[in-house]
Amino acid sequence: MTRTPRRLTTTTTTAAVVAVVLALTAAACGGGDSSSETASSTTAEAAADLVVPAAQTGESANEANHDHDGHHDHEHGGHHDHDTAIEVAAGLPVPTVTIQVIEDPASGWNLHADTSNFEIVPQNASTAHIDGQGHMHLYINGEKISRLYGAWHHIDSLQPGENLIRVELSANDHSPMAVDGQIIDDTVVVMAPESDTAKATSESDHDGHDHEGHDHDHGSAGEATPWDADLADATQMISVDVADGKVVGGTQRVKVDLGSVVALMVISNTEEEVHVHGYDILRAVAEDSPAHFAFRADIPGVFEVELEGSGQLLRLLEIS
Repeated sequence: MTRTPRRLTTTTTTAAVVAVVLALTAAACGGGDSSSETASSTTAEAAADLVVPAAQTGESANEANHDHDGHHDHEHGGHHDHDTAIEVAAGLPVPTVTIQVIEDPASGWNLHADTSNFEIVPQNASTAHIDGQGHMHLYINGEKISRLYGAWHHIDSLQPGENLIRVELSANDHSPMAVDGQIIDDTVVVMAPESDTAKATSESDHDGHDHEGHDHDHGSAGEATPWDADLADATQMISVDVADGKVVGGTQRVKVDLGSVVALMVISNTEEEVHVHGYDILRAVAEDSPAHFAFRADIPGVFEVELEGSGQLLRLLEIS
């Protein structure tokens, strides 16, 4: 569903102005000292309502006025400026995003985000704003869960009952995109059954790196998962070389056939942990001890493979 930006209303300000006028009229007609004092007090109180506190600037003022489909208290983590929305430049087509959430037959939910007039460019994340490009941010029940670098994303679980799933368009620097002060987003309500166990998510910063909403309840490195497979059964091998915490050759997006067995080989000269998001696979890697493992790609979507400690993105797996 594409949401049409709504104009700000002035109900509160108008009411305050009326209160001032009435108070002044009462003061003029009262005639007595007691009435004058009462009118003066009323006037002062009403006038105070017209004053916006100096601290209410940037995102604080915006969130006090903008309709974010019920999402007013958002956690903005990381070391980038998330406080000011970026308006779509005049003359450019207005970007849109429409989302759909489908229950996965195996477990969890599959989110599909369809965008228009907006280019998803993962390799430019955390850089300066460029008109018409960026990525997306996923919120569940008002909490930021993760960045989205593709159309598909797997949600492991939802709390029982009503859940608000919201996706907003974000600039390269993670600022929300807006039109006339209204965030460009889409929200759907998903009713999860009682059997769907809630999973706590949070945003954490490690060593100055932004792990926006990454789930850290995934167990320890080497712990078995339902997706583990034998290396001998792998039909695709993905290799990554990491030198001093940086990916040799840069981050790449790799297509993987749904249902296939894929092997990952990560070589690094520093001690770390390799995390395959969505599948919650965590494997240790160190100098002279590569992380070499295989898993069955049974969940569709786009998933990050990263170094867990530093947050360095290694690969994006597009499983379909």
